[in-house]
Amino acid sequence: MNCAVTDLPPMPLVLQRAGFRVAGNRADCAKCTGCSRRTVSFTSEVACCHRCGWSANQITLARELGLPKDPRTSQFLRQERERHQRLEVPIRAFEAWRDKALSRAIDEHRILSRRAFRAETALKNYADCEAAWDALATFYHRQAALSADLDQLGCAKVSDFLAAPYTIERLFLEWRATAYAA
Repeated sequence: MNCAVTDLPPMPLVLQRAGFRVAGNRADCAKCTGCSRRTVSFTSEVACCHRCGWSANQITLARELGLPKDPRTSQFLRQERERHQRLEVPIRAFEAWRDKALSRAIDEHRILSRRAFRAETALKNYADCEAAWDALATFYHRQAALSADLDQLGCAKVSDFLAAPYTIERLFLEWRATAYAA
């Protein structure tokens, strides 16, 4: 049942009811303080002020104004909100996993590179220092894998260790395949 868009007034009318002054496809922001001439751009579904950052979609703004009085519209909005919340659960889990994995890889790379730098300094004076050689070896052995991990998690291709850049969609699909496989 897709009744919400047809049951709601058009976006310019919703904006006017919310206190915005509409002119064409732009509006003066009712949320900004000071001069805000034509800072709001909008489409039939969304509006955004480029000065203060305020944004809303047609459904949210109409709901704030108390416009959807039709029970079908209210039911549709409730269903859409619930569907949106269900869809966000795996996305939030993915973002948490990615942030944690990225932090772990960055921390390990930073620690190993600092040890390698100190080892190089030590080897200038003590060429037979085994601990310094071990620190360098550890860094050089892990550098390729860590650089590839950073490129993959950051969805970029900065190093020579990743054949092609990753996209956030590809990373999400691979994560979802392993996270929900168990």
